[in-house]
Amino acid sequence: MKTISTLALTMALALGAHWSAAADLRPTSQNGVTYLSGGVGEEERQAMLDARGDYKLLLTFSTKGSGEMLADVAVTIRDHAGKEVASLVSPGPMCYLDLAPGSYRILASAHGKEISRTAVVKPRGRRELYFYWDPV
Repeated sequence: MKTISTLALTMALALGAHWSAAADLRPTSQNGVTYLSGGVGEEERQAMLDARGDYKLLLTFSTKGSGEMLADVAVTIRDHAGKEVASLVSPGPMCYLDLAPGSYRILASAHGKEISRTAVVKPRGRRELYFYWDPV
């Protein structure tokens, strides 16, 4: 499980580190669900924010208290009938999904702990969910 410290990110940027990950950020499809996941590094985070309008469900993963962003979070999306519609490991702290309108259960697992949330995706607009884990 990777954590991304804001201080570490700021220091790396100050030292001239450059992330080309934003160029590699591409939507992926699974079972008819298109998703985009990332947000590691300033360029990739901005690319994710720029893409928000293309997705109906926006997930963000972080640590309680510090706000440290989490990567490598296992995510499973189930529809109202309990059928799995997508299962992935989010390589970054942001995961955006383009789901059909309906009711979904989102299971996110990090640090050996699973958090479950429900979301109703409507034909218009976006639904944002935030997942917070206790510090390790």
